[in-house]
Amino acid sequence: MKIIALKLPIDLNENTYEEMLNLCPRQRQLSIHKLQKIKDKYRSLFGELLAKWFISDSLKDPFQNIHFVLGENGKPHLAGGRIHFNISHSGDWVVVGIHNDSIGVDIEEVKEVKDFNIYEIAKSTFSSEELMYLIKSPKANQIEIFFKMWTLKESWLKCIGSGFLVPPNTFSILKRRNRYSLEIPTEEFSKLKTLGLKIENTSNYRFKLYHLGPGYPISVCINNGNENHFEFPDNIDIIELNSLMNELKAL
Repeated sequence: MKIIALKLPIDLNENTYEEMLNLCPRQRQLSIHKLQKIKDKYRSLFGELLAKWFISDSLKDPFQNIHFVLGENGKPHLAGGRIHFNISHSGDWVVVGIHNDSIGVDIEEVKEVKDFNIYEIAKSTFSSEELMYLIKSPKANQIEIFFKMWTLKESWLKCIGSGFLVPPNTFSILKRRNRYSLEIPTEEFSKLKTLGLKIENTSNYRFKLYHLGPGYPISVCINNGNENHFEFPDNIDIIELNSLMNELKAL
């Protein structure tokens, strides 16, 4: 598996923006154009371009041959299914992960907002064990811990491509013996099976928590079957914006 990150531009001149936008399919261009905030446009645009370039480079397949299709619950897949990928963006960064099986990636910008009550949100999104872990953590670290736990949960939901079908408080991802483990009560696991989701044994999922500079936790979840020897990359590769754009302009 591979993971790559790109820091988004503060601003682009109009010609460069249009040049990059024209590398996307027409329908994607229209959806990006509808976004109101320029930062959201950049996140959506460069998430698409970074993923396609990354997959193209990894498969040694021309960029023009890389096409995305949406799954039942809205998760994008590579047409032809030769590799799995996932995109996440938050704040100033966009991240893409690729793997030979299902993968979920989530990045969150840690923010302290006056009206942001982590306890109220955690009560409805964390399991009772996760909530207890958060409450017992040092007060000064609780916001950061909340976001780390949030990214871990989101990474699994994105890995299985469930969309909003799975209530986030029905499962836990907690550190056991120096590794993060997925835990789902038997009755909840039975319910998930009835949703038609292809959920493997909980032990098949592997998690890794990264940090992309201060205030940006990133979680990656992969379905690795029973291959216990699997190791995540030690670090996330970072590509400079100018390097990516030069690669794309050379296509």
